[in-house]
Amino acid sequence: MNHSKPNPSKSEFKASNSKAIAYLILPVLLMGLGVHLSYSAVWSLGYLVGQLLLSIFFFQCFILLHETGHYSYFKNRFANTFFGNIFAFISFIPFSSWVDIHNLHHKWTGYRDKDPTTEGTVSPKFSPLTKLLINLSWLIWFPLFTIGYRIGNYWNIPKIKKHVAAVHVNRIYKNMSVQIILYILLFYVAGTWILQHLLLGYFISLIISDVFILSQHSHIKIPIAGEQQVKPIRYSEQIQYTRSVNFSAWVARYFYFNFNLHELHHFQPGLPAYYLDQVNLETPNKVPFFSYLLDAKVMSGMKFIFNTSDKKIGDRKKK
Repeated sequence: MNHSKPNPSKSEFKASNSKAIAYLILPVLLMGLGVHLSYSAVWSLGYLVGQLLLSIFFFQCFILLHETGHYSYFKNRFANTFFGNIFAFISFIPFSSWVDIHNLHHKWTGYRDKDPTTEGTVSPKFSPLTKLLINLSWLIWFPLFTIGYRIGNYWNIPKIKKHVAAVHVNRIYKNMSVQIILYILLFYVAGTWILQHLLLGYFISLIISDVFILSQHSHIKIPIAGEQQVKPIRYSEQIQYTRSVNFSAWVARYFYFNFNLHELHHFQPGLPAYYLDQVNLETPNKVPFFSYLLDAKVMSGMKFIFNTSDKKIGDRKKK
């Protein structure tokens, strides 16, 4: 561990409503300006800039769903649940299923077949056509993984029934039902407006999510439990099974809300993201984002997503 500077005290790491609200200012500004520019002539520079701003806003909503889902972003559970449901709605993910499945992800990180978000990457039996579709989507930047990730993990009732305790399943069903009804009403009332002013920005946000979410655990050597009776790996030992990507401190803090510091997040999942960049801990798998992206994109989608490797991708120093 690097002791070049002391870590802040535990009292400084407590959830702060003022910090949480402050970090909502930028997403609100991006949303407002993006919507305003979306009224520019379609495909004009103003329109495209507006869609780009909206894409950042939509991706930030996904990050904020992640944060509130740990119930540590705001000081109290009610605020995390209230805002979490808003971010979940925008992200097209039910908040209840997100919380349960994502908590299981943290519990079982380190065993690909025990983690419900990665179990499908273990020896998948895909047809040649499916493999071609995966490789083509990865090549042309179509966000197939993100779409499959959101639907296959958080709307997948058989998976939810398999992994989530029965006592929680009805709560998830209710959350799903309410969200579907609200989507139907929203698109009935404002469907045309949404398609005209938000669709492109939302699609770009899925592309951003695709490369970003895959940076966190893909193509890392992670064991398979198989028939062994295994116990969850301690958070302090999960760093080796995840990857952080590096941006400038300003971009990481204010645009990605430190979501890029994934090793630190797995080390202490309950720590609010606005403190992660203050934690003094070695992150051996941290690589520059664009170096990671270059190495990942020269691979086929099948190889990058479904194969693991001891080789550290994105590390220019070792090449």
